[in-house]
Amino acid sequence: MTIFKDHLAKPQLDSADTQQAQPWIHGRLSIEEGGIERVTVEERQHNPTKFWNAATFWFSANMAVATLNIGSLGGTLGLAFWDCFIVILVVNIISDLLPAWTATVGLTGLRMTTFSRYSFGYWGNMLVVIFSMIATTGWNAINSISGASVLNALSNGQFPTWAGAIVICTSVWVICALGISWIHRLDTYIWIPPLIVWCVAAGTGASQLTGEENPEPLQGTDKAAAILTYMATIFSFSVSWVNCAADYNVRMPPNTPRWKIFSATYIGIFVPTVLVQTLGAALYTGTVRNTVWKDAYQESSIGGLLKMALEPAGGFGKFLMVLAALSAIPNNIPNNYSFALHTQNLGPWAMRIPRMVWVTFGFVAAIIIGCCAAKYFQDTLQTLLSVIGYWTVIHITLIMEEHFMFRRGWAGYDFDSWNSPGGLPFGWAAIGAFAFGFLGAALGMKVAWYAGPISSLIGKSGANIGHELTFAFSGVVFPVFRWVEKHYGGL
Repeated sequence: MTIFKDHLAKPQLDSADTQQAQPWIHGRLSIEEGGIERVTVEERQHNPTKFWNAATFWFSANMAVATLNIGSLGGTLGLAFWDCFIVILVVNIISDLLPAWTATVGLTGLRMTTFSRYSFGYWGNMLVVIFSMIATTGWNAINSISGASVLNALSNGQFPTWAGAIVICTSVWVICALGISWIHRLDTYIWIPPLIVWCVAAGTGASQLTGEENPEPLQGTDKAAAILTYMATIFSFSVSWVNCAADYNVRMPPNTPRWKIFSATYIGIFVPTVLVQTLGAALYTGTVRNTVWKDAYQESSIGGLLKMALEPAGGFGKFLMVLAALSAIPNNIPNNYSFALHTQNLGPWAMRIPRMVWVTFGFVAAIIIGCCAAKYFQDTLQTLLSVIGYWTVIHITLIMEEHFMFRRGWAGYDFDSWNSPGGLPFGWAAIGAFAFGFLGAALGMKVAWYAGPISSLIGKSGANIGHELTFAFSGVVFPVFRWVEKHYGGL
């Protein structure tokens, strides 16, 4: 076992050796080196990340056209604006607590997918890696399509959605290749332009918006089903950040209070998400009685609605639409950047492949998926949100149960064993809980191509209650399985 540990351990270079080993261009451009290795206290004393970056990073990521699109989905389910607003507010108040908590994991010096080894085990964590890779690639593609739909609407359909997705994915790739220092520099300010866009759109489009019910309002169990499905959509969007929130705080000074990181992250996610999703829900109300708005939405999705709202601003409105489309870039940075970190957890062989290579691999995968998904955007979006949400519920449930029930806080971890199979559980408990969690999802999920037997009982078209059943199934069995694993395995 000692030989195996030594084989997995990666030799560390001191700062002087590292600087000499880096190509000249890397030093001049401050391109990030290394990968998922734990960032030590000594390393965090040089060029540390400021705690307010935990807020500005998420302001930029969520002040995006994809967030606007998520908000509009309540209207497509038949919900009125005020129903949508209440769901947006209540669900975000609760769900945003989860990525805010996982953001504090970064103070350990470990990325989120690596930290998961302490609950999922060294080998069981491969499930975390694979699903995190799928999730980040899927979000990269979907968010790019949201931005590309704006460019499509602006060009009256002359600029294809797939072409816009390529432009956005390429821009994201450049920034992610440069690394974390450049990401935090840009995200300090890049949230401001889209904020201006949303404020102007709210003003110029206000005359066409309404808080009235649809001509044929939902009632009874049908309305309950729509609300539950919309809640699942809003929840999935927020908790998708759970899998990567820690990755951007690993260079925080080690004495940074956890409550500061938690608070900054919560504010950075909650404020822009609620504001922009609410605007998305409001813009969709323009389709209720205005056929021009309805046609624009059917032709170019959220881009069509934004075009209608900004039309009174003339040429300035067209400029703002370009800024809105570009808001997909910071929205996608967490996906492309963290994809590389997820992938390096596949094993020692993956760690030896440079981070930039994995960033490029994720970029290519996102382009391929984005170009294919553009044709079936609405169904793809709702299906992806649901599946990612189910997986993320299992991820955060098992990590928090391990932390509070078995580790009893941060003192219960040996962070030097992050890359040692002998110092980590195998992961049988997590694998079993994972299977039970997806059993719950299968019973309660509601997507375009499938409705679970329990979800079908609510309303005519069914309700998405997969998250609740996923949490119940995985949350109940994991403590039992984990106790057995610790009793017989010792870790």
